[in-house]
Amino acid sequence: MIGRARDERGMVLMMAILAMVVMGGLVTAAFTTTWMEFRLAVNTRRAAQAFGAAEFGLAQTINNWNVGVWNNMDVLDSVAVSDSSSYGHGRYSGYVIRMAQDLFLVDVTGSGRGGLSQQRVGEYVRLSAVQVDIQAALTVQGPTTIGGAAQVVGTDSVPSGSGWSDCPPPDSAQSGIRMPDSSQLTTQGGCSDASCITSVEEDSTVADSTFSVFGDIDWGELAAYADTLTPGTYSGIDPVFDGSGNCNTSVQTNWGDPLNTSACTDYFRLMYVPGNLKLTGNVGQGMLLVQGNLEVSGGFEFYGVVIVRGRLSSTGTGGHFNGAVMAQNVDLDDNKILGSALVQYSSCSNNKALKAASVAHRFPSRGFVYR
Repeated sequence: MIGRARDERGMVLMMAILAMVVMGGLVTAAFTTTWMEFRLAVNTRRAAQAFGAAEFGLAQTINNWNVGVWNNMDVLDSVAVSDSSSYGHGRYSGYVIRMAQDLFLVDVTGSGRGGLSQQRVGEYVRLSAVQVDIQAALTVQGPTTIGGAAQVVGTDSVPSGSGWSDCPPPDSAQSGIRMPDSSQLTTQGGCSDASCITSVEEDSTVADSTFSVFGDIDWGELAAYADTLTPGTYSGIDPVFDGSGNCNTSVQTNWGDPLNTSACTDYFRLMYVPGNLKLTGNVGQGMLLVQGNLEVSGGFEFYGVVIVRGRLSSTGTGGHFNGAVMAQNVDLDDNKILGSALVQYSSCSNNKALKAASVAHRFPSRGFVYR
């Protein structure tokens, strides 16, 4: 007896449903995987943007080292830094922290676009002193005239005033004038017998590089770190304070306070003038780089190092320089130190100015931190 075949109606539907379930699962898995990969790519891109912003901020901070402010911070003091990274793809913010006298930590956090990702990097940097070849109160390369009641004194002197109480005792005396050819020195008037100059040293090693190469850094690099001042005539240079009594370093005519104890006493500026400069009256301190000519009158007083690539002239109630002056005289006109000008060598003024002008250098290895 042959049995009746079973009814298999509906099997196709079941197989179709099963296939749809399997296909749905595969599509869901594929979609989920694609979505996860997409999110991973987005997060990776954001992290890369944040890391790029942090690295950019680190480089910007070190390459644009604020010599006038950061070099004058106390140990363990910090200053905030922040800006947009290149092309608007992120931002960075962080701190410059003085860890020791010549050691700083630059700690920067970068944020990607939208601020949804952050990366933090840091780097230790050290200050490298500017090494200027100072061996006299006045170093010149070209023809020079000294006359009137002017004086050029190579005896080391500690400046008067309460702000110089931490200076060591005077060091050994230096030459009054140092130049490659002493026959180019002319004395006249009250200095006709060179009695106003403590000594004249003829040194054939005085060359262009004496005025443009300072150890590991040259004129152009040092000028790039300096505060650039507009060429022209400056008067009324004096310390400036804000409403809280802090030294207002944003004012162009604030060149520190060498005569008193104040918030600006330790403010030694590194300044660069890409042209001619005329100074009349008042007082300043730091390191002054003049690409053109420097003319001083009205009894202006400066404490620190002055380097002039052009011609130096001081007339009438002339300038008083306490530290060292170097005039290259590249235009071959006479340097003229006349009137009641004074160039007084001071190792303490020089050392403070050069220390404040130190530039930041990366460590050759093991200076980078990533967190």
